[in-house]
Amino acid sequence: MPTFRYKAYDSSGKASAGDIDAAGLKDAAQKLRSTGLYPANISEAGVKEGVLRSRGVPPQLLALTTRQLSTLLSSGSTLSESLDVLVENSSTPRLKSILLAVKESVIEGNSLSRALEAHPEVFSTFYRGLVASGEASGSLDKVLTRLADYLEARSRILNEVKAALTYPALMTIVGAVVLSFLFIFVIPKISRMFEETHSALPLITVLILSISNLLRSFWPVFAALLAVSVWLFGRYRKSGPVKAFTDRLILRLPWFGELATCFYVSTMARTLGSLLKDGVQMLRALEITREVLDNIVFDGILETAGKDCSEGSALSASLKKNEAVPPIAVHMISVGEKSGKLDEMLLKTAESYDLEFQAGVKRTLNLLEPLLILAMGLIVGFIVLAILLPIFELNQIIR
Repeated sequence: MPTFRYKAYDSSGKASAGDIDAAGLKDAAQKLRSTGLYPANISEAGVKEGVLRSRGVPPQLLALTTRQLSTLLSSGSTLSESLDVLVENSSTPRLKSILLAVKESVIEGNSLSRALEAHPEVFSTFYRGLVASGEASGSLDKVLTRLADYLEARSRILNEVKAALTYPALMTIVGAVVLSFLFIFVIPKISRMFEETHSALPLITVLILSISNLLRSFWPVFAALLAVSVWLFGRYRKSGPVKAFTDRLILRLPWFGELATCFYVSTMARTLGSLLKDGVQMLRALEITREVLDNIVFDGILETAGKDCSEGSALSASLKKNEAVPPIAVHMISVGEKSGKLDEMLLKTAESYDLEFQAGVKRTLNLLEPLLILAMGLIVGFIVLAILLPIFELNQIIR
């Protein structure tokens, strides 16, 4: 039986804390009340409060748990039994606590989709929508299998995005650190030798020395401005104007814009196709897909598509109005509509753009590596040339 740590007050207002064994959070609260205590906070022993407040769980872990639940249900286990097995076998405190709360809600008579609504930071609207459709159709185990496939595919794509951004970000940071060290500590020592000669310096040397003096004198100001800028962007990047600007900029960037378009089209097609395949109505599926994409440009595209579809227009005809959706994707969707297999064609579209995205990521990484090395070489070479030129001129004067 799990152990729970509690903080409670008695009838006189005196605080107390301790541990109690119970079947769940509700059972622990009832036991405390039966002893005359009024619980203020109850959490599973060994789970830190900070961990409980953390956002979500890793996508790979959520996909694995979803597949395990599907396997248990297809083997004939009841939902409560399956959840109990998942709770016992979970080694992640955060996920174990959530599964325990979901199991208690199901035991109280709630559906699984209703129980998941209490944890929106883990189970998205898309996740809960598919679970609800599976419960309504009586094929929850099959829906969970497809949901696990979706989560694994999406996790793989996100990992590829992170991999594509990690290398250039790391190279940029290392380059910035190396250049800052040269300008702040190395170049000032060399500049003293030039000052003692009182000779005219080449233009590029004067430029390098000026930058060095500026950084050396005001580097705390530059560091503070950089830190504040990063903090402000992180704080307001989800706000209307900043988000609208960044979302549009990502899609318009040379080269990277094509990759981003492939990513969003793939996600849109896979999400919409999965929802339609499991019986979710078109208008509701478009609303859920908007939340999953979280991009202002595609949000507007899908919002318009929802209005057009509600008026009897075809999805492909609505998507064709916006140039952000590639013509090939629109054509494939149109073929699916004509054949009556829109859900299957959307999933095929997603697979096609997945492959294109993966190939684009590989091309980008192969191109970025030599470009970054070349850029660093040019900058360092410029600095070395600025230092060596006056030294050569000084040698000629001495001779």
